[in-house]
Amino acid sequence: MQVLDPSKTKKGVASLYVVIFVTILFGVIALSFIRIILSENTQSSNDDLSQSALDSALVGVEDAKRAVNQYYQCVNASGDSATCGSLFGGNCDDFRLKTYLYGDTYPGEVLVQESTSNNADQAYTCVILANRVPDYRSTLTSDTRTRVIPLGIGSTSLSEVKSVTFRWYSEINGTDFRLNSDGKLGAINNATTPPTLTLSLLKTGPNIDINSFNNSTSTNYSTMVLLPSSDNSAVNTITQAQINEAGNSDIANTPFLIKCEHNEFACEVELSGLDFEAGGNAMLVVSMPYGDTITDFALTLQKNDGTVIEFENVQISVDSTGRANQLVRRIETRLDPADIFFPYPQYEVELSGDDDNSLRKNFWITQNCWTENGPCDNNGQL
Repeated sequence: MQVLDPSKTKKGVASLYVVIFVTILFGVIALSFIRIILSENTQSSNDDLSQSALDSALVGVEDAKRAVNQYYQCVNASGDSATCGSLFGGNCDDFRLKTYLYGDTYPGEVLVQESTSNNADQAYTCVILANRVPDYRSTLTSDTRTRVIPLGIGSTSLSEVKSVTFRWYSEINGTDFRLNSDGKLGAINNATTPPTLTLSLLKTGPNIDINSFNNSTSTNYSTMVLLPSSDNSAVNTITQAQINEAGNSDIANTPFLIKCEHNEFACEVELSGLDFEAGGNAMLVVSMPYGDTITDFALTLQKNDGTVIEFENVQISVDSTGRANQLVRRIETRLDPADIFFPYPQYEVELSGDDDNSLRKNFWITQNCWTENGPCDNNGQL
């Protein structure tokens, strides 16, 4: 009979414990690495699908641009929107963009053409267009410093507009900013600050003569300089009398100090007590005269009782939903329909860069070029 040495048996058990512990440790480490790899792979796949779904939604926006262009070309040619099809409104069950571009027989969602390297099943599932929006929204940049906004409001008379609320520099543009309190332009110690803007209010109408714009005291054209400030004297309201005074070229156009705070939009000002001619029209020119910056802005029209007046055919809202496999992305954007019969200029003066450093400005004015009775019969006459 063989007798076991107890000391050797204990040493063997201890080695077994070490082997088991090391095995478990390496197993945990291996499983952790596998989990990280699978998690990163899943995240990468989801990111790819998310980007593909966004691309699908953007395809819907591009199709919306094409449809809007076709629609307004039809309206300009026929003069009757009823003959140009139903494009605006509806819902995801009443997918009017798809019907407008591809006909009633197109089945389901609109598939997006895929590349050979992309295996995602892509489509845009719903795009809703609206030609009536509660406010006008856009962005000013160093490349696009001016926006001309026609205050067209469809069936509502412009004379019902009694105030305009203008807001700029959204939370997306920045929240950590400093303001001057002494009425001077520019930022403090190069800190971020909401930009100084100009608002020009231009009135037109059957009883407004173009010669009136040469009158220094005319109330048909006014330019207001809006300077963000933290001064206690800063305001958030500009009256019609102050607007008229700003349009008087005989009076120094002192900037309006606008009180800016940390809200959805940092700066807000209301043009109150407005007086528009019945049957007339008006445009608001928003401009960023200097500064290499970006600012979002929003414009709202109100009646006497504060009721918001919607813009009609001034800006198009596009709500687009895209899909890649089972992942969905949704975006909303705004389109400005171009009026090919009234192109708004972006600049008043252009520097040619000639060697003589001269400043030239040429312009032409036609007589009764656009009429309500048909095409011009005096094209080219100045």
